[in-house]
Amino acid sequence: MTMMLGISWLRYFFTLFPLVWVTACGTGHPDSADPGKVSLTTGRPFNQPGTLSVAPCKQAPPIPGMVYVEGGYMIMGNLGEDRLGTGGCCAKPVTVNAFWIDQTPITNLAYREYLYDLQQSGLMEQYKVAMPNQQVFVEGSSFNDPLLENYLYAPGFIYYPIVGVSWEQATEYCKWRTKKLQEAEMKKLEAKLAAEPRSDTAASDLVNKQMSEAVARLKVRLPTEAEWEYAARGIVGVAGIDYLQRHQRIYPWDGPSPRGKNGQFLANFKRGKGNYKGMAGASDHAASTSYVYAYPPNDLDLYDMVGNVCCWVSDTYSPLSLQETSDLNPIRRDGQDDAKKVYKGCSWADCPYFLQIGTRRYLNKDDTTATIGFRCVVSSSGR
Repeated sequence: MTMMLGISWLRYFFTLFPLVWVTACGTGHPDSADPGKVSLTTGRPFNQPGTLSVAPCKQAPPIPGMVYVEGGYMIMGNLGEDRLGTGGCCAKPVTVNAFWIDQTPITNLAYREYLYDLQQSGLMEQYKVAMPNQQVFVEGSSFNDPLLENYLYAPGFIYYPIVGVSWEQATEYCKWRTKKLQEAEMKKLEAKLAAEPRSDTAASDLVNKQMSEAVARLKVRLPTEAEWEYAARGIVGVAGIDYLQRHQRIYPWDGPSPRGKNGQFLANFKRGKGNYKGMAGASDHAASTSYVYAYPPNDLDLYDMVGNVCCWVSDTYSPLSLQETSDLNPIRRDGQDDAKKVYKGCSWADCPYFLQIGTRRYLNKDDTTATIGFRCVVSSSGR
């Protein structure tokens, strides 16, 4: 009897051992995309009745309107003068994880889709709260009435950046967009499941788990200040750490000037006292803001990282933010003065100083201006 049990155990071992060996060695190491069918620590099969359900990680599909940014190292902040005393001159080495970010600032058309959806859903109170403040264009001594009346809805402005949106409104837009992206992704996965019917309950449960995990990863939010700076610098595959420590890319482009090799300006900003556009024949035909694709993108193919409008980021403001935060995915969370939120970049109304990536300012989260918009990000969940 003992001998029979020994033979049975050996037969089981030599039947199972090749499966474990092939998983571990024969075809390379397992990974999240191909975790294998058998546990490397116990030898038990996965996805069987009474055993652990293991879903392979599916690579996230491209996110509409967004660009994938591979994470890495950078010198955050400015090396130059901090004219505003807001803490932007303290350069700090940091590392940022990968993420997706909007290729352009959120446009009037994109925001109008949000407003339309709230209306169609009968959420009229939310609709009223979400309406951008178009009064930001009005000044007692300026004739900006045509912008007040037409900027959000005129066909010529549909691909201009939304303005008059507070940090709170931008955050609510992110929540809405999260919901819509998750709904769209779920519909795609459900259609795929319907096209491949499964009689195996365990297999169906596994697919449903994959669907839920894929959808849960799509969470839209405002970028952190570090993510915004990392995306703005856009240094891709050409600079080592030694280079970054010796040189600081001041703008989203190489060089010390806001002009390109052809002499043309590379962003929409105030060029001098009273000069917002340049002379006729050489101006950008802009209103105050400009078409979001009017100026060249940076090396990551991102438009208007500086110039046109500034952008809200998720960080709560502190003049000591850089010193107080981690050097891995830094963020300044709510703590002391939660109402003050950081915004980054340079607007159409700002002087060239603010074209520097490391400059930072703040505003109360419920305030609005004609110079601040926003763009969104989605965290990467690994590849």
